[in-house]
Amino acid sequence: MKRLESITVSELPFTLLLQWQTGTRQNADLSGLIALSRHFSIFADDPDAFAKVRIINWGHGIAWENGLDFSAENLARIADEQTDEDGRVLIEDFQKRFKLTNEQVGQALGYRVSQIKNFKSGHTVVSPAVRIAIHTMKHDPTVLYARMGRNIKVDRVKSSA
Repeated sequence: MKRLESITVSELPFTLLLQWQTGTRQNADLSGLIALSRHFSIFADDPDAFAKVRIINWGHGIAWENGLDFSAENLARIADEQTDEDGRVLIEDFQKRFKLTNEQVGQALGYRVSQIKNFKSGHTVVSPAVRIAIHTMKHDPTVLYARMGRNIKVDRVKSSA
């Protein structure tokens, strides 16, 4: 699990600059959280309160003076979703991580093999929905396992009893 080293409020509205203990730096735009969460909407009326943020729990979260807090895990998820990345690399990394064939990637994402090949070649742009699906399955492989269902061949190890 990622842990925060430092946090700075950006000049961009409701955006935090995250420094992770691994040395990685990321931005996290929390505008969506503020717009859609009844708890965090308080910052829309009081943007100055947003700047009063600090790290808590040894880098595992952040908190504001008004008592609201947010986990480092969720901050990382937001920052990861907002990072621009090459869709081809995203699909290939996903495929390698889980040792999937093109057919299995297609099954997991709900696409034909030809469409997966077009994504991987760069002929078709990887949509935000596909990016979200891949990130979700990488973060929570049980979603991938559920998508694979009964159509995947399982090699069983035979015991020599």
